[in-house]
Amino acid sequence: MLNYPIYPLPAVVGHEDCKQALLIALVNRKAGGLLIGGRKGTAKSVLARSIQDFLCERKFITLPLNVTEDMLFGSIDIEYAVSMGERRFSPGLLARATDNILYIDEANLLRPELLTAVLDSNSAGFNQVERDGISFRHDVRTTVLATMNPDEGTLPGHILDRFGMYVDMQSLDEESERILIMKRVLEYGRDGHAFRKKFTEEIDELQNKISRAQSLLPSVELSDAMLMLAATMCTAAYCAGHRAEIYLLEAAKAIAALAGRSYVLPKDVEEAAIYVLPHRMRKPPEPEQGEEEQDENEESQDNETEENDEEQNDAEENLPPPPPQLEQDDNEDCKDDDEEDESDEDDEQEEIPPQNNQLAPEEQIFDIDRNFKLPKMLIDMGKDQKPRRGSGKRSVTRTDLKQGRYVRAELLVSEVTDLAFDATIRAAAPYQRMREANGCALNIKKEDLRQKVREKRIGNTFLFAVDASGSMGARERMRAVKGAIFYMLQEAYQKRDRVGMLAFRRKQAEVLLPISRSVDLAQKCLAKLPTGGKTPLADGLALSLQILLQQTKYDAELEPILILVTDGRANATQEGEKDPVESAVKIAEKINKAGITSVVIDTEADFIKLGVAKKIAKAMGANYFSLQKLSRDNLIHIVKNMGV
Repeated sequence: MLNYPIYPLPAVVGHEDCKQALLIALVNRKAGGLLIGGRKGTAKSVLARSIQDFLCERKFITLPLNVTEDMLFGSIDIEYAVSMGERRFSPGLLARATDNILYIDEANLLRPELLTAVLDSNSAGFNQVERDGISFRHDVRTTVLATMNPDEGTLPGHILDRFGMYVDMQSLDEESERILIMKRVLEYGRDGHAFRKKFTEEIDELQNKISRAQSLLPSVELSDAMLMLAATMCTAAYCAGHRAEIYLLEAAKAIAALAGRSYVLPKDVEEAAIYVLPHRMRKPPEPEQGEEEQDENEESQDNETEENDEEQNDAEENLPPPPPQLEQDDNEDCKDDDEEDESDEDDEQEEIPPQNNQLAPEEQIFDIDRNFKLPKMLIDMGKDQKPRRGSGKRSVTRTDLKQGRYVRAELLVSEVTDLAFDATIRAAAPYQRMREANGCALNIKKEDLRQKVREKRIGNTFLFAVDASGSMGARERMRAVKGAIFYMLQEAYQKRDRVGMLAFRRKQAEVLLPISRSVDLAQKCLAKLPTGGKTPLADGLALSLQILLQQTKYDAELEPILILVTDGRANATQEGEKDPVESAVKIAEKINKAGITSVVIDTEADFIKLGVAKKIAKAMGANYFSLQKLSRDNLIHIVKNMGV
């Protein structure tokens, strides 16, 4: 009997689909393992650990989240190297997991590169180790079982695809089920061993069922009809690649073996699809002219709105001049005040920076569409070799502080500031027989010293450049734009980012909010942003570049990200320029050369599209998204612009 009694699988109330998926994973390793998703308290870990009753000679090996590369993949055998003066490979967790179960609790919190390497090695069937002067290859045949809480972050699609099966566990809502759960958990807490004895017969039955299925599995046959059915299902689900078909058939074979059959039926494939396809299903590709089915009346109304805007823009010259802009000294005072406000935890007391809010006749203020939903932003800034000392919760970066996760060791460049003790010993071990002991257990020289490389999360600097021209008000498009920005501001608050905002309309661009940590203040500026007038796109890009370059000089710790929201209908030129679009493209190329990570959200939704925003995005080297499609996507993937 175990010292710490495992909660028995038959005692878990409900979740029959997850129980079946666990049995499939135990019977057939080639089904690709299982990822169990669900919110906290849904018994994910309890179910995963309960399979230890059915492993027979196999072992249940847990992969800790703080695992290092040498612990996972293996490294030099230090004891042998010290005593014999030779390098020998010492297997890691991955080697020990061969022919066993590898369990990863909260897999979404494990370093993505490690999780990808584990899944790829298992798929390939071997692990190749090249480190510490060792070249070694060993087999990998393990069943990967993992859990994930989506509230703590999701896994990207390319990692999800490497798991053969996925089950989403939900909380049980039936009152009788919840009462039964409480009774069983309380009884288990009083005496776990006595509680397990009540389910001994059911555990034995499941063990016999799994053993018979494992013996029958090699003789299970797949007919051509089942191959065609699997291909049809995966095609209908728009699955990328062909992992889906392979895992679908292997899971179906396990289901047939559990049913005591040596042949696969259509119902087996259909049941397997419940576990294999959900995390691989994609939406059908939209036709290029999918938006051309818009109502002709809406199109005519839009055209009338644009014509009215042009007439109003022409009449703008006859309007009384707007109030004078703030002088430079006033702007500096505003920035100083904002910096003082950053140290104040009570953002409610902050005032909106003075701006020209007097509305011209053609201008109007739209409310924020707070129901507009955007997918989460995933920012990939690449391998940032510059150590940064900022704080936050978004981007992973190197740090030269003695903080963050120790990810690897590197050769000493100058003086040791953060000694990698384990790597130093591994480097010195093979040479101990050739060095004098000098009364020490290990003789370590300067060339053996290794420095720790640490990673931590920091925030980013977001500058929102918002097109507030008259064309953005067509069909109240500005409400959706404000809703999208509002959503991104909320996420920026959670990730401890800095934000700034500028708007371009009428004849020029103006700063609504200097770079600040006050997301609440940015939301207030957004709510009061008027819409109307021409589109000075080039001026907006030029001001954005100026602000971000100044910010980089002032604070180089947080990487700047420019988010441009526009429909691209530029119709106001800079001084000395004739074509407003070409003028904007020139500034966009400068942003690209500056290496500023940028995002373009195209709000153009007319029947006839000019595609200027897409052209600007290409010149900027920016990540391009359409506002209409954003709410239907799963992720905003922002990749760092490396410049040209």
